[in-house]
Amino acid sequence: MKRLNSRWTKGLAAFALCLSLSTSALAFPYVVHGGDSLWRIARDCLGSGARWGEIYEANRGEIRNPRLIYAGQILEVPYVAKNAQISFRFASAEEGAALMLGNTAYYDGFSQNDLDFRLGKTGATMAEYQTFAKQQTRSWTDAERTLISSLFSGMEWTLEKNGYTLPPLDEIVFIKTTMQEEAGAGGYTHGTQIYLGSSITEYAATGKNAAYVEYMREILWHELFHCLTRCNPEFRSEMYRIIHFTTQDGDFPLPPSVFAYHISNPDVEHHDSCATFLIDGKAIDCFTDFVTTKHFETEGESFFDSGTTALVPVDGTDIYYTPEQSSNFDEVFGRNTGYVIDPEECMADNFSYALAYGMAGEEGKGYPNPEIIGAILDILRK
Repeated sequence: MKRLNSRWTKGLAAFALCLSLSTSALAFPYVVHGGDSLWRIARDCLGSGARWGEIYEANRGEIRNPRLIYAGQILEVPYVAKNAQISFRFASAEEGAALMLGNTAYYDGFSQNDLDFRLGKTGATMAEYQTFAKQQTRSWTDAERTLISSLFSGMEWTLEKNGYTLPPLDEIVFIKTTMQEEAGAGGYTHGTQIYLGSSITEYAATGKNAAYVEYMREILWHELFHCLTRCNPEFRSEMYRIIHFTTQDGDFPLPPSVFAYHISNPDVEHHDSCATFLIDGKAIDCFTDFVTTKHFETEGESFFDSGTTALVPVDGTDIYYTPEQSSNFDEVFGRNTGYVIDPEECMADNFSYALAYGMAGEEGKGYPNPEIIGAILDILRK
């Protein structure tokens, strides 16, 4: 699950311009940068600067003078993918609830700690949780469908422009929820179902700003990565190897002391990969799990507040280590993202950065570990 980034949630209201979003599924949003012109955008996005007039015509409501565009402005770039790699549809609230509850293997793995934190009380039951969860789905508005479709058009453009090929992917089903069933996460997945929060999508469909476009693009690439790894085990293994994790056949069991504090993550279906961590100078092969450092106690607590990455020895020892106990933790996961609760989430973030910003990074600032980004893009060029 993708946790909402505080740098966005704190600043969304301040960034809002309250402009109507009219982007069609045959266009994608382009954020204007300093030094841009319509000619340059047409050259980079449409293959020829001479096609600047097409962008101008698509944005007459936004552009008064075609010679005057400004950094941070969002323009619609007409685009139709020649060979679309991603197919998707939108589920109704009713279908979404049925699909959500159909993921029985996920719920079978819940701990009591899971239930108590999610329902905000001790002694919570699975029946109570599932009743609560199915009440959180919502139906998509036309504006939200348009927004997501336009962003996917831009994602297809990124793939086509750079010669990237995704591994085979089943149809994506978008499901809208309040996200309360997953402690207010920004998004999460089951299979090829992508769940997005209503607080995000409703805002995005009524506001139009550069920060939000970039944030939504990151979320969609991140969640798409989870769908790709489920459909393609070899792709998953190849991605994990970039950050030194090796996958195996079959899951490592969670020892009792870990399961007691375990928090289930819908994006992490398996605990079947491990890496070597240096703990007290000793090399120990560990897999990871997301746990809390305490049990639920007070109303309003979130498992994110006390969550940490558990490094669990693969030899079955009933113990776990924390990232602080590993002297090479950052060397294993890299430092491009702080979301390092599992190789799946770490690589989903790196994948989203690679596709959204390329080797240059956000605002051209690069990365602490550019080799991770480069390896991802090399795989997509194969």
